[in-house]
Amino acid sequence: MAQKKEFNIVVKKDGKFYAGYCLEIPQARGQGDTKTEAIEDTKKAIKICKAYLQAKSKTSKAITVTI
Repeated sequence: MAQKKEFNIVVKKDGKFYAGYCLEIPQARGQGDTKTEAIEDTKKAIKICKAYLQAKSKTSKAITVTI
């Protein structure tokens, strides 16, 4: 089972909608008519991005470093 990790989501009102984005994965963005919808949509985007990044890391020749 995959290890759970906490992610921070920032939600801002954008006109009549709410937009959410993840601080740790900037590509993970969501939106909704309410704050709750924006958070849920952003959570889905985080899951999609995590799956993509995990698959990419398995086929990539990238080197991981710690700074």
